[in-house]
Amino acid sequence: MLRGGLLILFWGSLLLLVGPILLLLFALTRRLNVIYAPVRLACRVGLRMTGVRLECRGLENIRPDQHYIFVANHQSWLDIPAMLLCLDRNFAFLAKKELLKVPILNIGLRWTGSVPIDRGDRARAIESTQRAAQRVRAGRSFIVYPEGTRTPDGHMRRFKKGAFYMALESQTPIVPVTIAGSYEIMPKGQIGVWPGTIRVIVHPPLDASTYGLERLDELIESAWHTIHEALLECAPRR
Repeated sequence: MLRGGLLILFWGSLLLLVGPILLLLFALTRRLNVIYAPVRLACRVGLRMTGVRLECRGLENIRPDQHYIFVANHQSWLDIPAMLLCLDRNFAFLAKKELLKVPILNIGLRWTGSVPIDRGDRARAIESTQRAAQRVRAGRSFIVYPEGTRTPDGHMRRFKKGAFYMALESQTPIVPVTIAGSYEIMPKGQIGVWPGTIRVIVHPPLDASTYGLERLDELIESAWHTIHEALLECAPRR
């Protein structure tokens, strides 16, 4: 509880105190790195001060000059900082609409190209994925958690289709990413943070251009099984 409270206080204070300054700098320069570089530093410091280590694997599978749609399983609030640090890219997010209720963060998400999605409204969700696909075609990489929310028990849920429609519409490779260990460190519904290691495993891209709409389910299953098999391999031995 002490570690978790410290982490929330640290990140929350930075959001309130430093966030407006970063937004002002971005408004003046229009350079994404004036936001993302300090955010990555805050992520790194926050994880270290709570005893959380990162292990990044498979970075050789992706090219620094190529944009992708990264799809990952979602275990914890800590998944986002872990991916920001391991992948070291200025991502946009297909973000659940509830994040737009957070002051300052909501402005940052919109200004940096992220797209909110209302998963309870199918028509609006389709519109959101189409807007995100346009931004992918323009060269932005996206992070999507296609389970839709954090796992309540550590087990993967089935994937929703939004990220995969984005890949087909933009003809952009899908990169499956396995996140292991973050559930044990900070599970859903708890504030406490336990020391441990988060493993981020980047798998080889799936070429969406070889799939058509009629093979959408095949693309989804391929990504899901790739992530799930690596998650099982990382499971603690009992």
